[in-house]
Amino acid sequence: MPPRHRLDTLRSIEISQTRLSPRIGCGLMLTTIPRFENSDALNNILSNYGYTSIRADKPAQTIFRNSALLKTFYDNCFNNKTPLRQNFRATYGHLDIVLALDAEAKTAWFIADQQNRIALANYYRDALSLSLKSIGILLLGSTVRLTPVGWQNLYDILTDDFLQAHREIERVEVMALMSGIRWRPPCLGIGLTILNVREPADIKTAVDAALRGEAGNDVYT
Repeated sequence: MPPRHRLDTLRSIEISQTRLSPRIGCGLMLTTIPRFENSDALNNILSNYGYTSIRADKPAQTIFRNSALLKTFYDNCFNNKTPLRQNFRATYGHLDIVLALDAEAKTAWFIADQQNRIALANYYRDALSLSLKSIGILLLGSTVRLTPVGWQNLYDILTDDFLQAHREIERVEVMALMSGIRWRPPCLGIGLTILNVREPADIKTAVDAALRGEAGNDVYT
């Protein structure tokens, strides 16, 4: 089964607002979401999970007027000790609302507006593009053809730890015509198709093999 976006499966993602630009894309969208302090119950729930700032767009605020669902969210938190993301998915997963969590900033965003949800789904694209640029790594190739899942996979592969361990990588190319991995120092090429349809663990295994020089630096999957 092809991989799915975490917003589809978990109804929430963990983010770092410091990886985003407040002027474009997901970063800009997050700055427009207003604070929501009208619900003591919701404030208590999120405070118990360690989040002190709550933001919600207007459609999300409407959803929180449902006292029965809010009570379930509350009971799962305080009585059942359910972890936040599991609690949110169990309580609100049947509705068109998603959750973004920045643990470092102690901020939670509840997002139900369709355009806002699209912007949040592009978090991995926006965060990775800016992060690579900040450390001088060029991102080239068919990036416009990456799906949100493809960007999620690329983000999961090109972690800070991975790039720290492989400083020989200076360019990353998304290749439309190759369904595998190609290592031509200092450029790491990753096939567009596998990014969009394969699990990140499988891609990471192939990347590691290419960097080790297996199969002449080309690893097909």
